[in-house]
Amino acid sequence: MENFLQIINDLQDVFSTVGVSPEIISLPLIVVVGSQSTGKSSVLEGIVQKNFLPRGCGIVTRRPLVIQLNQDTTATEPWGCFLHDPDTKYTDFDEICDEIIRDTKKVCGDNKRH
Repeated sequence: MENFLQIINDLQDVFSTVGVSPEIISLPLIVVVGSQSTGKSSVLEGIVQKNFLPRGCGIVTRRPLVIQLNQDTTATEPWGCFLHDPDTKYTDFDEICDEIIRDTKKVCGDNKRH
């Protein structure tokens, strides 16, 4: 199973890099859509069984995120990486949360609408 997940993640990287539409091959993805404060983050964290998404009042996650979370038999712990920084592997899920906040501020600025 771990090998399968790595292949899926590699394919997502390739499709994104070359600009090929992912609809060509149906890959397993999780997409959560909903109104503000309806539990989207809780659903994702429940599936992963780790806390890794920013929390707060108002709009916290203000942009789409592409996060690849991995666990394989050669790693001592699960890790995650981001499409915007694929060479950095985060094993501390608090650091994943911090990177989401940093990248959101970089792309969207500090202004949050409530």
